[in-house]
Amino acid sequence: MKIASLLLLFCLTTPILAQQEAPTDTAPTPHAVVVEEAKIVLVAPSTARVGELVRLDVTESAGKEFQWLVIPGSPDFEVYAQGRRAVFSARAAGEYRFVVACAVGDTVDVITHVITIIGPPPEPTSQSLAEWIPFWMWQYDLPLEEKLALADSFEGIASRAQTLHTAQDWIQATAESNKAVLGVRIDAWAPILDKIGAALYKMAQDGVLVTPEQHSAVWMEIASGLRKG
Repeated sequence: MKIASLLLLFCLTTPILAQQEAPTDTAPTPHAVVVEEAKIVLVAPSTARVGELVRLDVTESAGKEFQWLVIPGSPDFEVYAQGRRAVFSARAAGEYRFVVACAVGDTVDVITHVITIIGPPPEPTSQSLAEWIPFWMWQYDLPLEEKLALADSFEGIASRAQTLHTAQDWIQATAESNKAVLGVRIDAWAPILDKIGAALYKMAQDGVLVTPEQHSAVWMEIASGLRKG
């Protein structure tokens, strides 16, 4: 028999064989019905600073309609991306409560998230750099480990009062130590280091930063301020 005839015979007989082999008492398997429920997944910080741009994100949520409410109300709160993202900036310190709700079909989910907004510390009334440095640093997001490392750097220089005699000696030793500690991150610290440098220059001009002992005491103040910040 030719191959074409065999193929034709196979095609004609296969449905019949399949029909004969199929059990007659098997009911069709029902498909499982998956009901999606509303579920909010919010990504947002718990703290921020006055004036900082805060982002809130619910893109990973199971929901099709989103509604937001911030308490107390703020003109600097905006929702976009069909309600899945929001931005916020506070003009005053305090606690801000964000309520977000979503719906899927007949299901609803609602969550509340509180963000504590941190304002600037009160302006120091003394001339101590131990008080001024935390006041200067509050608006900068500088890592704690860098603050502590820089404090150790200033303390290390303060302990060298017996070998650092002139103001130039103190400046050079401090610059070298700070650069070694901060590396490429020294640019991020430039605003704080500039303020410290300006304060030291004024002290020198006023005649209160002359001797090695005076330098050592002020360098310890700087270290204390860095740890407070």
